[in-house]
Amino acid sequence: MTPWWSGRQRPRPYARAYNDAMADPIDPRVDIGHVHLKVADLDRAIAFYQGVLGFELTQRMGADAAFLSAGGYHHHIGLNTWESRNGAPAASGTTGLYHFAIRYPDRASLGDALRRLADARIPLEGASDHGVSEALYLRDPDGNGLELYRDRPREEWPHNADGSIDMGTKRLDLDALLEEGRRPRPAAAASAARGNAAPSPAALSAAMRTRLGDLRTRLLALHQALLEDARTQYEMDRGRVAGPGVLLQLVINDPWFAWLHQISEIIVRIDEMTANDSTNTDAEARGLIDQIDKLLLPSENGDTFSRRYYEAIQRQPAVVLAHGDVKRALKSAS
Repeated sequence: MTPWWSGRQRPRPYARAYNDAMADPIDPRVDIGHVHLKVADLDRAIAFYQGVLGFELTQRMGADAAFLSAGGYHHHIGLNTWESRNGAPAASGTTGLYHFAIRYPDRASLGDALRRLADARIPLEGASDHGVSEALYLRDPDGNGLELYRDRPREEWPHNADGSIDMGTKRLDLDALLEEGRRPRPAAAASAARGNAAPSPAALSAAMRTRLGDLRTRLLALHQALLEDARTQYEMDRGRVAGPGVLLQLVINDPWFAWLHQISEIIVRIDEMTANDSTNTDAEARGLIDQIDKLLLPSENGDTFSRRYYEAIQRQPAVVLAHGDVKRALKSAS
């Protein structure tokens, strides 16, 4: 294989290249877009990043991978079990990720993060005031180091006499931070002040939540069977898929796999509907169940999804079995 630097000056050791790099700085608009973590148990990791910290689940690939974000971005955090299912954290004394940091917009939102951790009984490993920022340190369920922090405004950053930034480590007042996190937010305060508003419909019942959980498990199995079939057909037509990372990019971006997005989006919808803070009702759940039932109708002459679904059922016994399991779950959930 031809090295990428072929025809150019051969790369030099990092230390020798350092001085030249200082003369050619990176574009200041560059930032860190997302972090992708290897995890042992996908459901456990999602329960932490979505259930405790509050990130939104934007896409899920069965039991293999998931993507979460804040504010509608495609993903800030990726999770996968491709090489790590049921694995152990990295041993001490090895190289790799020390921690990654999640930045909160202000002190109140960082206080809210501390409240969430306290409510879930997640222990901290440290809490520091660095002058430029305030930070909480902990580990996720897979042992990955995690920093939750908020920056102070730039004009408040401390500087040394020579003008360089003076970052220190002082004790952070957790009680004061937690108190700020427990204060009502403006929107919540306005909602509480309305007092006389009509009561909201009854939340999702425990029985419906259980039925949706069972349906979700069966939909994941169906999605996995369909994905395996779609991959097989893709490789027969276009050549071998090199590995899980390549498959992920194909599933996200290639039109060949686009029809499967409807199932993964429904799985995400079930996750949102059964979340602890969900306000969905049994009636809305029945509406979603009806939507799923109507979607999973294979047809040789239907729309793109119906045709691709029909073809997969004709080819793969695993898809037939998974389809039957979902239909039975739909019948018991309705």
